[in-house]
Amino acid sequence: MPRVGVALLVLPSQHYLEYGSCVMRRIADQFRGRLRIVELNDGDAVPDKIDQALQREDPIFFFGVGHGNVNIYTVECTLPYMRVCDSRTAAMRGRVVHLNSCLTAQQLGPDLVNKGATAYYGNYEEFYLLVGEPPCSSKCMTTVFDAEYAVERSLFSGRTTGQAQQDRLRAYDDEIAYWTTGPGRNDPCAPYAVTVLTIDKAIARMYGSGTARVVGYALPSLALAAAGVFALGFGAAYLRARRE
Repeated sequence: MPRVGVALLVLPSQHYLEYGSCVMRRIADQFRGRLRIVELNDGDAVPDKIDQALQREDPIFFFGVGHGNVNIYTVECTLPYMRVCDSRTAAMRGRVVHLNSCLTAQQLGPDLVNKGATAYYGNYEEFYLLVGEPPCSSKCMTTVFDAEYAVERSLFSGRTTGQAQQDRLRAYDDEIAYWTTGPGRNDPCAPYAVTVLTIDKAIARMYGSGTARVVGYALPSLALAAAGVFALGFGAAYLRARRE
């Protein structure tokens, strides 16, 4: 039976995945005293080591950033990890799963829940992000992940899976406000950030139970963190915010 208070984070770095992984590492650092967090970084974010960590740790929560499609989630070097109806989907039974990976909410996410996953968070269409500066080097580079990973901040603070989805959508609104009426409104990044945040909010899905928790009790308060564009999908085209 999955262990409450244990989280496994799969954090590849290649193919632009470091842009999300570095943000998740920062979140993990904020919550290490709250729950056991196991990271598989870079070359450790591969199928056999993920399987070993799942067996060894039996985490209640599984997070992975990676490229994907409607029926597949891949890890470092786009190595396939889970496909619809394979044995690894059944291994998610009893766990809360967040796959920050294009299109997986169409088939893979529902299959995980059908196979017994407690809840799934993911992206229904291609997930867009901003690149052009080093990962985690500026608000422009982290803004989409500051919103998407509100799921983890919420769950690790003891809120329910349903509340985490509400916090996720609210965080997208907060990030959009930052770039439209807040401190970032005059930044050259603002129109690009608003474009991708609007897209990513619209595709943010959650399936399964809305009452589960990954830690035993809620904290008194929850603190959510307040240039090319591309998607975490196979063969995704660049989105141009400026037409020439």
